[in-house]
Amino acid sequence: MHREGGHEHASRHGAGRAPGHRGAQLASLVQRIVQNEILRGVSDPRVRGLVTVLGVDLAADLEDATVRVSVLPAEFGPLAVQGLNHGAAHLRQAVLKGSRIRHAPRLRFALDDSLKRAAALESAMREAAADAGIEGAADGAPGDDGATE
Repeated sequence: MHREGGHEHASRHGAGRAPGHRGAQLASLVQRIVQNEILRGVSDPRVRGLVTVLGVDLAADLEDATVRVSVLPAEFGPLAVQGLNHGAAHLRQAVLKGSRIRHAPRLRFALDDSLKRAAALESAMREAAADAGIEGAADGAPGDDGATE
């Protein structure tokens, strides 16, 4: 049976997330358990570097979850996500064992480069402020006219 379309794309942008307290609790639980399992070590050799779970987006029916991860160094990211997706069933079982829930959502891992984009934006803002001769502008110092000698 086909449900209303758009959940996959909508959840990626936040619109299809599970509503309410139960959804938020489940997302938090999945995030915590998956992060702990990754810290313990995933047997797939593709999962290398510092892998951080940034968040979990649950479908409205709580059946599917997109686990957003950041990987450093960045060049390990695509392979690490492949390895995590390959081990998603094992990680789903870890969620079941590490909680009191009867049904865990299916996990899908996605690379989230929002931290990288934020750092690049901050760097560009600092550079633009330095080029304009504004000292402390990117640090949020109000009214700083550069007179700090």
